[in-house]
Amino acid sequence: MKWVLRPDRNGVHHAELAPHDGKEIYAFGDTDANGRVEITLVDGTRVRARRGELIPC
Repeated sequence: MKWVLRPDRNGVHHAELAPHDGKEIYAFGDTDANGRVEITLVDGTRVRARRGELIPC
């Protein structure tokens, strides 16, 4: 199974995450105080997203 990033279009961080929409996730990291998970995409980019924005496929 693989996971992809699907940013919430109504979310506060949508503009930051929109360029990465649909990209495959390579690894998961720590969760911050705001409940956002650090993820590493297959291209090496690191971003933070909410768990609901991480979709299995």
